[in-house]
Order: sequence, then structure tokens, then C-alpha cells
Amino acid sequence: MGCLLVTQLVHEASQHYQLLTLRTDTPAANEFYQKLGFKTHPRWEHTTHHLQLGQIEYYPAILH
Repeated sequence: MGCLLVTQLVHEASQHYQLLTLRTDTPAANEFYQKLGFKTHPRWEHTTHHLQLGQIEYYPAILH
């Protein structure tokens, strides 16, 4: 269920934005978002993960 929600969020965000950022504080969430292609570096204030939307043609991590 979480993967489907993130897939839709990424799709909608990519229509208007080039970068999607989020902040989380749990190891499980960190692992979840990294498996979906979110990066943790570089580190920015108030952000733990980010995803460059302009570079996404498809989202293979979610399709598996």
C-alpha cells in the first residue's frame, strides 16, 4: 500500500516540480524510501531524503 501511495505522489509531483524532499526519523522509513530511489546525500537542513523528479522516466523500484 505504501509503495502505491508514493508512486502516485511521485507521479503527481513530477508534473509540477523537479525535486521531491522529505524528512523522516526512523530506520524503517529510511530503508523504505531508499529502496524507492530516494537519496540521502547531499544532506540539507530539514531534509533527510530527496528524489530528482526530472530524471525519472519510470519508477522500477516500485514496480517490483
